[in-house]
Amino acid sequence: MVDELRIYTLRPGAMARYMELAEKVAVPVRGDRFGVLLGFWAGEVGATNSVFNLWRHDDLETRRRLRSELEALPAWRERYLAEVRPLMLRQMVRFLDPVLPLAAPPAPVGLYEFRLLRSRAGEAGALARAIATSPDPGTLGIWTTSAGPINEVVQLLGHPDARARFARSLHGADGVLAREAARIEEVESSLVLAAPHSPLR
Repeated sequence: MVDELRIYTLRPGAMARYMELAEKVAVPVRGDRFGVLLGFWAGEVGATNSVFNLWRHDDLETRRRLRSELEALPAWRERYLAEVRPLMLRQMVRFLDPVLPLAAPPAPVGLYEFRLLRSRAGEAGALARAIATSPDPGTLGIWTTSAGPINEVVQLLGHPDARARFARSLHGADGVLAREAARIEEVESSLVLAAPHSPLR
């Protein structure tokens, strides 16, 4: 099993149109036949004009084959790709190995958070295991990257609301930056909202 995190940076002002195309064209055309959609989010704070989508594949060879089949579909090329390409500035793909496999939120989530923690070379596995051993409240999944930016840990969290998120600081005595400072070189955090078509809501 391999999870795939795709982060698309959109042109400012393009989010509404992109989300409409994703919900009404991309998701119906794809279904779960070309990878299983785990979640789909729009950036609000941090990577504000970015879209995050998380997919699951049996393995990389299956993913490669299914992507070729998807790209051959006229509906995908003509109704989706032709419309979204002008909306995008860039795309980034990360292939992820689960350390703490994705779990459904135990309580309603109003705000999701993606943390991208770049570790010192060779420290991503140890960092991910340390975070998984004592995860922050709301942690839904932790991965290391096997391709894309390497030496990176991806953490997905779900929060009831912004107040709950900011009640606990990354910089506090029990925050990940204090606990694991020796292994971390850089952190990006983005607060994101689930799209209407996201399985994780």
